[in-house]
Amino acid sequence: MKAEKKSLANDIVSAIEAKIGEAGEQTKKAKKAIEKTAAKLAKKLDKLIHKSAKKDEKKSDKVARKAEDKAKKDAKKKAKNEAKSSKNAKRTENKKAKAKTTTPNPVALPKADPAAPKTATPKAAPASAKPVSKPTPAAAPAARKAPASKPAPQPSATTEPATASAE
Repeated sequence: MKAEKKSLANDIVSAIEAKIGEAGEQTKKAKKAIEKTAAKLAKKLDKLIHKSAKKDEKKSDKVARKAEDKAKKDAKKKAKNEAKSSKNAKRTENKKAKAKTTTPNPVALPKADPAAPKTATPKAAPASAKPVSKPTPAAAPAARKAPASKPAPQPSATTEPATASAE
């Protein structure tokens, strides 16, 4: 790192001295000032270079970390999906095996007893209970007679059907 700074400073000094040399002679003070300024400039340039290198390194590290995280997530998902699929496969296997081994037995219905009555008859009211009678009005709706309907009108013999006149 120090060697890089020194070589950069030497390059800057030589470039500046070349330009100043074209103009005329230099004093010792001017040379020292140029060297000092070149060293400071080299230091700043070195910082900038390392700063950009660090940024690039961080970006590459970040990208690598993201790729790693994604790979881990994918591996977890894959393992989870494999577990689910094997579980489902076992479940379907068990269902198939159960269906093969378990055949439905016909249910035996009880046979009807020939001595038992086939339909239930309502119980008769006890003899001690008196039936309650309601007074019925003379013009009850059930007692009314329906009016006689009129016969449907018959077509007259003078009119001919419409199809016969078209011929």
